Amino acid sequence: MSGPVEAGEGEHRVYRIVPQSTDRAKLTVRNHYVGVDAVAWYINKEGSWFTDRMASGTLDIQLSGGMEKYQAGLGTFELKGGAKVAPVFDKAVIPDRNYRGGPLVFAASLTAIKKNTAIAGMLKSAASASLGIAAGMVQTASLTGPAALLAGAGQDLIAGVKKVLSDTAEKREPLFDFSGLEKTIQPEEITGPEVYLLFHRGTILDEAKLTVHASGQVRLPYHAGAALEDGAWLLLRVRRSDEYSGARDWFDSGRNLRGKIESLVSDVDAGFVAKESALRQLMPGPDGNAPIYEEFARLRTIIQNDGVLTEREASLHVADLKSRLTLARDAINASDKKLYDEGLINLKTSLVSGKEIGGRLGEAFKAEVAELLEMRSATLIKDTSFRRIADLSGTGSFEAMRYMPTVLNRIMEV
Repeated sequence: MSGPVEAGEGEHRVYRIVPQSTDRAKLTVRNHYVGVDAVAWYINKEGSWFTDRMASGTLDIQLSGGMEKYQAGLGTFELKGGAKVAPVFDKAVIPDRNYRGGPLVFAASLTAIKKNTAIAGMLKSAASASLGIAAGMVQTASLTGPAALLAGAGQDLIAGVKKVLSDTAEKREPLFDFSGLEKTIQPEEITGPEVYLLFHRGTILDEAKLTVHASGQVRLPYHAGAALEDGAWLLLRVRRSDEYSGARDWFDSGRNLRGKIESLVSDVDAGFVAKESALRQLMPGPDGNAPIYEEFARLRTIIQNDGVLTEREASLHVADLKSRLTLARDAINASDKKLYDEGLINLKTSLVSGKEIGGRLGEAFKAEVAELLEMRSATLIKDTSFRRIADLSGTGSFEAMRYMPTVLNRIMEV
């Protein structure tokens, strides 16, 4: 590599940086969430250059074969006091998103314009608002994708940012090409928990020599062991995760239902509730005579249609509830509470180890998973390779669950 060039000069390249990890699983439909963080950016200019200039830009991300579009403003880049270190924002542009298939497309633009306090305030506000819109799109997504209203709001907001950057003719200076810098990533290229994308204009780099390291509280790209201080660059992190990191509004309902089922088994065992009355609560029946089963049926529908969760995680929730109903019926019928308690222990042991459990319990679990997969099959991106779609049928419905220890611990507490 030759000496560093100034921002706005050199070649455009996007580099993929894969940290070393024992986890080499590839991004897969039904199993995984994908998230994107804007980690840092850098502009190689002398401090005096920033006395009357500032920089801004936008980031566009497309998922699900282009049907989902997330757009964010990058705020403003302003250095003071002769400093040359890039400000770091490390913000989630896309929180955990249920991966539906297809390639991931990224487009970034960086532009320098004349410093203007009013414009700077607008750009910062737009960046914050656009991140909020993208998060809302993810957190409220149905099986068919994010709400069109939110998507439209995000597009309008970023269109305004782009117009400001393009209309400010005085001292306008593209740090990336006017058309931006674009990169398409296939799901099999997302290997391990995280992959970094370095959008760079400057000296051509050797991708094999690129790494990302922490420098204090900052993560920065390094080339051949030295921090990259060449041209202009934007560093993104693409995350692949097995478990949803947030909380759904029905989580409390699920916990309450698990508690009600267990309490009913205990009440029958203690003689507080008659066997026949208890069984009626656990079976479909007319006129509201099966309150626990009806609550299960209502909650199952909510979970099945929750587009935020992957099939693997959603099916674990509904199959766990169905398994508890099955165990409760068996225990009450046999007047033996141990069947319920020991059955739950066996179920958890099976799921943690990824080994299939037999009998009525195993069949009930697999049936719930199969029903959820069937109703969601139409929502997958059709051109996704079958190798990137997890098989959760049969024994696979047990093998896949061991990769969600946090969810297993939470739902097995009650």
